[in-house]
Amino acid sequence: MYRSSKYELSDQSLKAFAKLFNEESTFNHIKIYPIEKETFIDDGYIKNELTNQTIGFDWEIRDKYFENGVFKFDTLGQFERKIIKPSIELSLQCDKNQTAVLVAWHQDWKNENPEMMRLSTDTADQIGKVRYTKHFKIYRYANISELKAMIDRAFENGEFNHSSF
Repeated sequence: MYRSSKYELSDQSLKAFAKLFNEESTFNHIKIYPIEKETFIDDGYIKNELTNQTIGFDWEIRDKYFENGVFKFDTLGQFERKIIKPSIELSLQCDKNQTAVLVAWHQDWKNENPEMMRLSTDTADQIGKVRYTKHFKIYRYANISELKAMIDRAFENGEFNHSSF
């Protein structure tokens, strides 16, 4: 993990989000399963319990630029090292206050060209390829059924990109 100081907060925020997501009464067949032991591959999967289809996801809690459901930019970046992992199809990034989640499909990033960037981590700046997309959506925790509906559409249509929004 590149930001080891955020590991415990990230883990706690994912577990709280999974509880909220799974207890929401609509689309009961759509469930989220966080990993139980760190694999450094993905952070869990979302499962359609009716079809057994799954979507692997990456989870992040953002401590900058995303607060109270407001993201400060019109594009969203992701490190290439995450995009190329075949087990991850979806990025879920919760805001600093844990009131909203920013969602983007890896397929949309794959349609963009990577750029070399220098970004800060806990220990030092990290230089690596990053891709940006305008195709992301923010879902508020108070209306989490909207996120579940979007994921249900993605499973139903087999379109794991922004067309499911």
